[in-house]
Amino acid sequence: MNKTQLQKIFIENFRALNGVEIEFADHITVICGKNGTSKSSILGIAAQIFSFEKDYVKNEQISFQQISGAGFKSQYRDHFRMSDAFDLPGSMKVDIELNDGYTRRAATGKLELMRRGESPRPVVRNNSTATGNTSRNFTHPVIYLSLKRLFPIADREYNVINFDYLREHEQEFIDLTNELLNRDSARATGTGGTISSAVAHGDNYDQESVSAGEDNAGQIVLAIMSFRKLKEEYSDYKGGLLLIDEADASLFPTAQINLLKILERECRDLDLQVVMTSHSPTLIEYAFEQSQKFRKRYKTIYLSNTYGTVQVMQDMSWMQINADIHTRTIALSPDVSLPKINIYFEDNEGFDLFKAILFRQPINKFINPLKEITLGCSNYINLIQKRVAEFSQKSLICLDADVRDAQRYETVILLPGHLPPDQLIFEYLYNLPADHSFWRNPQQFTRQVFTNAASELISTLSIRGASVNIEERITTYQANQNQAAAKKPREMFKRFYKEETIRAFIESKQPWNSWISDNRESCDQFLSSLLVKLRKVMKSGHSVDEAKLVSLRVQLRGR
Repeated sequence: MNKTQLQKIFIENFRALNGVEIEFADHITVICGKNGTSKSSILGIAAQIFSFEKDYVKNEQISFQQISGAGFKSQYRDHFRMSDAFDLPGSMKVDIELNDGYTRRAATGKLELMRRGESPRPVVRNNSTATGNTSRNFTHPVIYLSLKRLFPIADREYNVINFDYLREHEQEFIDLTNELLNRDSARATGTGGTISSAVAHGDNYDQESVSAGEDNAGQIVLAIMSFRKLKEEYSDYKGGLLLIDEADASLFPTAQINLLKILERECRDLDLQVVMTSHSPTLIEYAFEQSQKFRKRYKTIYLSNTYGTVQVMQDMSWMQINADIHTRTIALSPDVSLPKINIYFEDNEGFDLFKAILFRQPINKFINPLKEITLGCSNYINLIQKRVAEFSQKSLICLDADVRDAQRYETVILLPGHLPPDQLIFEYLYNLPADHSFWRNPQQFTRQVFTNAASELISTLSIRGASVNIEERITTYQANQNQAAAKKPREMFKRFYKEETIRAFIESKQPWNSWISDNRESCDQFLSSLLVKLRKVMKSGHSVDEAKLVSLRVQLRGR
């Protein structure tokens, strides 16, 4: 991978964080949590480990600038304020894992608080890409948008600046800002003073009267375009890192969603990685939904101190976050609406066994067994391997028990037993003695009626005696026959199952009900496995909220 990307940090200790591991998404990571859970500290750590001053592989200086003229490095004072009383040497220990685009290999390092001059400073140590002095930052362009960007316009020094790149790409800046804010601004102005920024505005007002949201949007768009400028100018561009504290601040809900959509697109185009903090239910919920569809691209990380020390709850849904922030429980309504999941089968025999096991089970309200659509096992596996969403993510495929290798697929579940259903029911009925109570049924389907209807199988497979092991009989038959001339056992069992007398009795439900009664444990295990697979498909294939899946258990208590 020819780009630099932050992959993981393990915070052994720093302020409220102890033994906390953060895994970053390839594109957008949203960090959220209550006040005092050290969200901004994580942004500060990410900013601190990078600088963009030298290519150590080529031993060349790097001197590219943002549109505003600033460098691609967050200054220490912009992301950390250290306490002389509590932030002492040794009080910060962070392990770093990333991919280094310059050396094209995985890299590691440590960030530790050490004394530099009169006060402690975070210093990168053991940089695995470095030779000689390993106490240096990793090379990577970073823009850190702190809450300083929200400094009130009325209170800051403010003057118009004509940024060259902005003038040349003014329409691009206006278009991005309009997309973000759902506006139709026609002009753009660069500003300096307390903060270097830019704003898009109309013909009937100017930069002096824009809102805080317009100003914030302008700074974010300016950051995106600065990375675009860098990619155009820097032939060894390896991507970039954009850090945004409280990304939702001053943006209305639609703009928050638009921001994530724009950032996702720019992450792809510019090899960007974005890490942001937020308290917005709108932004967090959207990010969570995206993380369920695109698990590598998006992550929502919730920092919670509900259970003592601060812990990381990765991909926690907004419903769960909302309950934790408000210190309340999640209402588990028995009426929560959940999608019905399609269930596919190899043949009608599998459908019959499945329906018999699921008779009067509460789980029926969440599934849609499809009898009319049947494919062979290999066809289903091929569709899964080709990543056809209906079969690899959104539905369940119920296969016969003899295809054990297939159960490694997330959407495959195997029927109980040890044989295909037609063989299973034949073996079960054959092994019931003639005086068994089962044969005293209203249809007068006796053992003799059964053996007469199954005469082709019994004769061809040379089945003798009071009981049979079908697997052994088929193996023996196939070993002793000329394969070209021999009858195919699978076809014979299909004919047996469809034989008029057998079929009529199967439809009475008695054979399968009796088998299920005698194999209750394996059927219960099948139901448990079905529920696990069903939950996974609802979550990953249909983006169902985790709290609703808890509600699923509530609705199945009648089982």
